[in-house]
Amino acid sequence: MNRKQIFNILKIVVSVSLLLFIFSSLDFSAFLLAVSRANPWWLGAALVMIMVGVFIRAIRWQILLDAIGVHVPIGELTAIYFIGFLFNNLLPSGLGGDAIRMVELNRHSRRGSDAVTSVVVDRFLGLSALQAIALVALIFDWDAVPTAVAYFTVVIFVAGLVLGYLLIHRPLYFALQNKIPLFRRLTQIKMVGNLFESFQRYPLPALGKSYLVSLLFNVSLITMNVFIGLGLGAKANLAQYAILVPITSVVLIIPISFAGLGVREETYRQLFGQIGVPPEIAVAMSLLVYVFGNICTGLIGGVIYFLRSASNVVSEKG
Repeated sequence: MNRKQIFNILKIVVSVSLLLFIFSSLDFSAFLLAVSRANPWWLGAALVMIMVGVFIRAIRWQILLDAIGVHVPIGELTAIYFIGFLFNNLLPSGLGGDAIRMVELNRHSRRGSDAVTSVVVDRFLGLSALQAIALVALIFDWDAVPTAVAYFTVVIFVAGLVLGYLLIHRPLYFALQNKIPLFRRLTQIKMVGNLFESFQRYPLPALGKSYLVSLLFNVSLITMNVFIGLGLGAKANLAQYAILVPITSVVLIIPISFAGLGVREETYRQLFGQIGVPPEIAVAMSLLVYVFGNICTGLIGGVIYFLRSASNVVSEKG
C-alpha cells in the first residue's frame, strides 16, 4: 500500500469520525423532523439552481479555453463537468473531479498543459469571486455575522486579492522571488508554481470575462443555499448566506476528508450556529448541499459516462 492509498483511507476515516461525532451530539429526532418537514418546492428550486450553476461554470471554462485556442462546444464542457462530479464521489479526494476534467479535455487538445492550466485557473477564479461577494455583503451589513467571522472574511479576500495580483503581474512576482527568500521558497512549491504558470498563459480580458461569469455562478451557489435554508426553515438572511457560504468553500479546499463529508457538516454547524440556526437544521442544510451538489450531479455524470463508454464500445466493434 503506497502513501497515496494510505492518505485516501485516512480521508475516509476523517469523514466517518466527524460524522459520528456530529450526529452523536445532535438531537437526531429533531434532525429527522426538520428533514421530513422540508418544503419540496424550495428544495426543487435549489436543485434547479445546481444545474444552472453547472452550465454557468461550463461557460466560464469555455472562455478560458477559447483564450488559448482550444475550442470545445459548451455542451461537451457541461458533460465533462458532470462526469467530474461523478468521480468526486468515487475518489476520496475533492480534486478527483478536476483530474478527470483534465483527462476528458485532453480529447480536444494535443497539449496536456491546456487542460491543467484551464482547470487550475477556473478553480481559483471561482473561489476569488465568491470571496468578493462575501465582502460586498459585509459592506452592506457588517453586523450580519459575528465580528471574528467578518474579519476572517476580509483577511481571506485581501489574501486572494494580493495573490491574484501577483499571479498576473510577472515583473513583481520575479522581483519578490529574487529579494525575499521566504517568497522564493513558497514559489518553489509545485502547486504554487503551477498556479503562476497557468495564469501567465491567459490574457487579462479573458481572465476578466471569466471572473464576471464566476460572480454569476457564485450568485447561483449562494441562491441554492438560500433555497435549501428556506426549505428547512432556517432563520438566516441573504447577507448571512453570502458571507458564510464562501467560508465553507475555503475550508473545503483542505483535502482532509472524502468529498468534504464531515468537514462541510461541522463547518455549517459552527458557522450557522453563530447566527442562531439550530445545529440539526444546519447539518441538514450541509447534507442537502452535498446530495444536490455531489450526488445528483454525479448521477447525471454517471449516465453520461456510461453512454459515452457504450458508444465507444459500439464504435470499436463497428
